[in-house]
Amino acid sequence: GFQPLTDHTQGTVVNADLIGFFCSPKSIVDMGCGASTTTNPQKVHPQNVGTCEGQLVVAEGTTANHFVHVVPTNTIADHPEPPAVFTENDISDKILAARYEVRGTVPLRANQLEAQLKNGEQLPFNRLIKCHIGNPQAVQQKPITFYRQVASALCNPSLLGQGIFPEDVERRATAYISATGNAGIGAYTDSRGIALVRQQIAAFIERRDGFPADPDGIYLTSGASEAIGRCISMIVRDETVGIMVPCPQYPLYSATLTMTGGRLVSYRTFENDGWRTTQAELEDCLSRAKAEGIRVRSIVVINPGNPVGTVLDTDDIAMFISFAAANKLVILADEVYQSNVYAEGKQFVSFKRVLREQQAEDAERYAESQLVSFHSTSKGLLGECGQRGGYMELVGFNDGVVAVMQKVAATNLSPGTMGQCFVGLMVTPPRPEDPSNELFRSETGDTFLGLQKRAKLISEGLNSIPGISCNPIEGAMYAFPRVHIPEAAVKEAKNQNMEADVFWCLGLVEATGVVTVPGSGFGQETGTYHFRTTILPPEEMLQDMVQKVASFHADFVALYGTNLHSRPGSRTQ
Repeated sequence: GFQPLTDHTQGTVVNADLIGFFCSPKSIVDMGCGASTTTNPQKVHPQNVGTCEGQLVVAEGTTANHFVHVVPTNTIADHPEPPAVFTENDISDKILAARYEVRGTVPLRANQLEAQLKNGEQLPFNRLIKCHIGNPQAVQQKPITFYRQVASALCNPSLLGQGIFPEDVERRATAYISATGNAGIGAYTDSRGIALVRQQIAAFIERRDGFPADPDGIYLTSGASEAIGRCISMIVRDETVGIMVPCPQYPLYSATLTMTGGRLVSYRTFENDGWRTTQAELEDCLSRAKAEGIRVRSIVVINPGNPVGTVLDTDDIAMFISFAAANKLVILADEVYQSNVYAEGKQFVSFKRVLREQQAEDAERYAESQLVSFHSTSKGLLGECGQRGGYMELVGFNDGVVAVMQKVAATNLSPGTMGQCFVGLMVTPPRPEDPSNELFRSETGDTFLGLQKRAKLISEGLNSIPGISCNPIEGAMYAFPRVHIPEAAVKEAKNQNMEADVFWCLGLVEATGVVTVPGSGFGQETGTYHFRTTILPPEEMLQDMVQKVASFHADFVALYGTNLHSRPGSRTQ
């Protein structure tokens, strides 16, 4: 009357005392594992299985892939340890080792200080100046009316046809609703994203670069960060795989590599040369990685740069593409700040455009080039971080890779539908003849001019402070100034088990309420110290920030002495 072991017990280890319970003496003992073994299990008569404690056996009449491992009774504890609650000790070491300083030590301390201010406690300052994260609308950047009107109509379609919105707003909202099969923004979409939005992105890329784009190679994601993480997780096949990443870099890359088990291969950018790198540095970096047994499969370029604010020239981009082509590296081009270029004479040039130009000149050399480029609604002139809209475009990948990318996208079901619509709006602004165009151009123009003005204010203001130097901010939303720290402060930081720039930034926020991010969270040349600050807060707040930094650093140097610890970050060949 007892049933033999079935397939759902695959891999089960059976106590010898329980054999007779699971099967009658005349039953075939069949674990159904379907697994190969490296040993030759002993075949025994089913009624004798229970006598073979500690052996790997196969009942007569079954195959070597269907086995039962009989465990001696005395190997099972009579009183096993009670299960323990899940703690940080149970978390993967890869997750624990990941570091994302943008929301790390200093911002966490700032949160505590903010709570103290709200509770009425007396501190040396009456407000926080949050310069640590690229979150424009959190520091008073105004949303663009056109985008929000379309979003309002998408959230509440009953507002359409009531004369509330301009004609182009109604038209755009109606088109997106129709593109969801009239299900609206509350429904899942295709895993790659709404087809209409992907077509709009492809048209935008073609207008920008002068070369066509394939909507089927475009994937919408919940922000560019998700797309970047997805690509890194696919590239890192095992722990021998590395990705070349600039130093300094945006710590999403280092954190994601740590969590996936990949190897961070840092190539230097040189502060004294506007945070650019060289062909020689790339080659040396790759050679060092190979010597360490690292299989480098990809290279990251952030343009415009985060945290350094550099805008690459066409020649810079061509160098990266040539290097990647020669070494069969996938280029991950982080281009989320492409609308944030402030320096006179500078303009954004995409990797896609330069790649297509190089392929037109030398098709054979660049025939196997592979590129993934990223864009986002969180930056630019939208600043719609909370919408979580982003996309990536794949170039040069075979059908097998595309199929896997499709599978991975499907595991997330689909990106947020509203975020997808914001991407569509970003890449297809109002036309000159549209009723929303005049206000749209006015609002986006004001936003750009404000960012441009504050970029200059920050770099010039920080350069006026003795002991602090800052390269001009060509683009993006950040400055990465260098701070010269006295030797005594470096030693004190070491005594407190922290890096010197973390020590300095913690002192700054506790004394002034200015929230920045230590440069060690981004990477920096040994012996130099930096911090990252955004240019996003209002002008009045940034002027106050510069004054507070100047006062704090003067007091810091007076406290710890003037023997400064620093070394030039110069270009080497």
